[in-house]
Amino acid sequence: MKRFISFSSFCMAVLAIAGLSFGQARDENKEVLQGLDRVHVVVERLRAEIEQDGLFAGTLQKDMELKLTLAGIKVLSDDESPKLSNVTDLYMHVDAFKHAEGYTYRIQLSLMEPVFILRNSIHVTGTTFRMHDELGMTEQLSEVREEARDLLDKFIEIWQAANSHKEKAETPP
Repeated sequence: MKRFISFSSFCMAVLAIAGLSFGQARDENKEVLQGLDRVHVVVERLRAEIEQDGLFAGTLQKDMELKLTLAGIKVLSDDESPKLSNVTDLYMHVDAFKHAEGYTYRIQLSLMEPVFILRNSIHVTGTTFRMHDELGMTEQLSEVREEARDLLDKFIEIWQAANSHKEKAETPP
């Protein structure tokens, strides 16, 4: 039991320290999402032990693609993405550690897109929007999947608020 508490404390500390370097996205950052109408979805591969227990990156990716499409954001396929310039990638990263009492996890969404650095006049890919969920512990991986969906729902809400002017402009008087 003492070993479990030590390991769980270690996992929480590592995830907390990693999480401190990323600010939670809020509505005041929504201007970054203005005009965003298409994304390429990327879900980083999960740890082997997490996939062995039944949570797969492909499942999370399909969840994301469906929610984004229903919200009105075009999702580019892996085939379409390389053919287009200025593609924006929406990354999901799930850090999950298995332990005797279940799982400790952290979920992060990042929007990566081409940016122009004025001082050097160069184009690079940069993170323009990032949000992460609170740290969590659970006994079931299905709760991790639910938390990932909830985080994406928050992203979609911020995106909708950033693009609500577009709907108003298109609505006839």
